[in-house]
Amino acid sequence: MKVTLISPYPDVTNYGLRTLSAVLKQHGHACQMIFMPDFAGDGEYAHVEKDENRYSQQVIDQMIDLAKDSDMVGITLMTHYFDSAKQITRAVKDRLGLPVIWGGFHPSVRPDESIRWADYVAVGDAEDLILQLIDKLEKGQADDLHDIKSLIWRKGDKVIRNMVGTLEQDLDLYPAPDFDLEDHWYLFEGELRPASADLLRRYLRNGTISRMFGLTGYQTMTGRGCPHACTYCGNSFYRDLYKRQRYVRYRSVDHTIAELVDIKKRYPFINFFWFSDDSFFGRPLPDMLYFCEEYKKKVGDPFYLLGSPGTITDEKYGALVDAGLLCIQMGVEHGSPRIQKMFKRSTMGNDKIIKSAEIITKYADRTAPPQYDLVYDLAYETLEDKLATLELISNLPKPYRLQVFSIIYYPGTSLHTIAERDGLVNDEKAEIYDRMYSERHDSYTNTLLFLARSGKFPHPLLKLLIDRRVVEIMTSDYMEPAGKAFQGALSLFRKAFRNEAVARAKALGTITGRLKEFDARLTGMTGADAGAAAPTAADAF
Repeated sequence: MKVTLISPYPDVTNYGLRTLSAVLKQHGHACQMIFMPDFAGDGEYAHVEKDENRYSQQVIDQMIDLAKDSDMVGITLMTHYFDSAKQITRAVKDRLGLPVIWGGFHPSVRPDESIRWADYVAVGDAEDLILQLIDKLEKGQADDLHDIKSLIWRKGDKVIRNMVGTLEQDLDLYPAPDFDLEDHWYLFEGELRPASADLLRRYLRNGTISRMFGLTGYQTMTGRGCPHACTYCGNSFYRDLYKRQRYVRYRSVDHTIAELVDIKKRYPFINFFWFSDDSFFGRPLPDMLYFCEEYKKKVGDPFYLLGSPGTITDEKYGALVDAGLLCIQMGVEHGSPRIQKMFKRSTMGNDKIIKSAEIITKYADRTAPPQYDLVYDLAYETLEDKLATLELISNLPKPYRLQVFSIIYYPGTSLHTIAERDGLVNDEKAEIYDRMYSERHDSYTNTLLFLARSGKFPHPLLKLLIDRRVVEIMTSDYMEPAGKAFQGALSLFRKAFRNEAVARAKALGTITGRLKEFDARLTGMTGADAGAAAPTAADAF
């Protein structure tokens, strides 16, 4: 059987979908991959109203022509790309009449909504599921799918929800993600183009973390799952879905290193690795030390990874730095004990945050400044909660940089359930589906948070500005006109100097005219229109 897999994600690495493709090929099926990055609203500070038809008719026509000899189409999506998936699905079903399966986080948490558009919905891990589904379809048993665990499907007008399956514990059974060039297509400058090494290089260099360091990065995962169940995160849903199963699982070191060695051999321009595991530091110490030894010996490039307070130890971190760790991203999230409790992060309180930051800072002369994640604009925050986060920031050892994210009550998370109960979710389309985490509300505390992002803002000055007496003055009615003027100036600054679409275009090498001629906010944004096209970086200024 031939399957076409489609991704609307801006990041074309897409570990999950590429692993599915590799599994299909491993079992003798033909697989084509089409990457259709939808950048609409990505990086915007203010809300952008988005057209539900994300792609131009030309791009849809190309996609249909590429998929016409397929037997099934699979689409991966998160909540922000629901409209993208709908547009693709409508075209495939109306013009080709092919069965469509949806998978990924959103279909897993909203299967009833998803099955209204797709013929099949995969809930959770889907490698084994898709193989079983294809086997049934090839045998003409499309009406007898009851034994395929974690599948939602339709039999006539009836929707059938099969039992949840079990998680594969031996991740080494799955091949490395599929990074072939043959039968891979990328949306670039308004059209779907066949994959080439140069096009892949451009997109890998365009990745968020790659752009941060000016390197060409390859993103992968050495394990799956997270030991935490933070209420704002999708892992809270998956942990509940797979209750009484071992949720955190790791690939062997040898399996991971083999992937990295192979990808460097195939694409020598890759000079940086990004491990997006939620629980990289959860590996046992002997396993971690073996990884560091093998990585340093066989790979050697700088790398980036994620960590959480309390899991970072001096022995593990020191070994990773010696192996080539360039930067760590650590989830701080909030400084208020009350909000930490709401987030189910009380075990990762301020004392552990500071202790982990001190371990990281110990190696600051050998690494880039760490990235600390914070969330804001939570409806449950009081002024005291917000000031507690700023106080924590003022106590963090330097250097550091802050990555700040506006909270979104994603369906499937515990926080969405709480917010919905409390009447805080009124228009899901505007408030969740079309809202980006880069959007923010201007306020005194948010302004201080953004001023502190570079890590260069003087801590004594920050402590002064969060003194309760100063806060009372700065948030008083007398200061409102000055505050509005400052907010307007900040808005103009962001528009002039922090255009994410321009940053993407520079990374992709598609800026060909004067910067003033570049407009990334076109009607019906596509992966090309939103920054994958348009003013070489040398010509931009």
